[in-house]
Amino acid sequence: MVIIAHYPPQVLNAYSTVPLTQSIIDTTQHGFYDGTSARFGNPEVVVTIHNRTDFHGLSHYGLRVALDTEGALSPFVVLDDTTPELDAVWYVETTAKSQYLDSVVDDVVTYPYENFTIWQIHIRVPDLPITQMAWSVGAGSLSESVPSPYDPHDPQPNIFHYYHYPQGPELLNWTDPNQFVWGGYLRVTANWSEVMWSNDPNITKWFGPAHPPVMVSLTDEAARANGFLRYFNSADKIAPPGKVVDLGAKCDWDSPRWPKGYPDNPGVVSRAMPGEKARYVDSGERQNIRRTESKERHVQAQIEKNGLRLIPLRRANSKTPAIEAAAEVVDAENGR
Repeated sequence: MVIIAHYPPQVLNAYSTVPLTQSIIDTTQHGFYDGTSARFGNPEVVVTIHNRTDFHGLSHYGLRVALDTEGALSPFVVLDDTTPELDAVWYVETTAKSQYLDSVVDDVVTYPYENFTIWQIHIRVPDLPITQMAWSVGAGSLSESVPSPYDPHDPQPNIFHYYHYPQGPELLNWTDPNQFVWGGYLRVTANWSEVMWSNDPNITKWFGPAHPPVMVSLTDEAARANGFLRYFNSADKIAPPGKVVDLGAKCDWDSPRWPKGYPDNPGVVSRAMPGEKARYVDSGERQNIRRTESKERHVQAQIEKNGLRLIPLRRANSKTPAIEAAAEVVDAENGR
């Protein structure tokens, strides 16, 4: 059985400076749903919208101070009456991070009636989750993304949006697999009989000089049955027959397993198959998975670009599994 690895999502809290409307709620929830590929059941970031009428009319600085007083020190999202029209929200940093940036970044406009400079960015809703995740691993930062000189009261009419080569500066459509090329990748475990192995040099070469000896993917049958496409993973060796294999899988956007549209509650969505149990991984394993998948996605793109196909290795003979499996690994390491 192919089992998806589930990660507890990060939660961003959102507060509105105006009375909440359905359009504000829908714009925010649907934007996060698309931007985290929640359609595939494993969003990395979800948003919780709080209906705090005592926050209506407060400035962003006032919100930060009020939340700090309550002990809510994390970054948060600000919604207002322009959110539906602009498809944008404000992301407000922690006070500690703001004070640090205020002290190390040049060209900052300060106001004497504020005890610190609040650091925030006006950002397109579906772009916020992946942007925050990128910043959390050092791929860019808020201070590098806001206008310079930085003025905390700047309305930032040029709304920040995330883009990725080769799409360039155009807005990404997070529901289009031809644009959102790295969307819908999940980590799974599969039975040995549900995977296939290959040492095709036309494919392994895309991993660079230190290319892996073998690669592994779900079989076509297992992939189709579980809503995935074939996806190439690096491997050090062929797992012994009978073992469970951990690997990445690329969702098939057209599979009925991943229904289109928005559910009634676009928060955490379960897409488990009947009888499937959740497997949770910790943050350390998740970071390793991200680094590995980044390279594997590059390889997948090169494979598709060059029209390559996977040449499977022979499956181990069930009567002599140790000998057959060992022979295949040797062949892979020698490039034969």
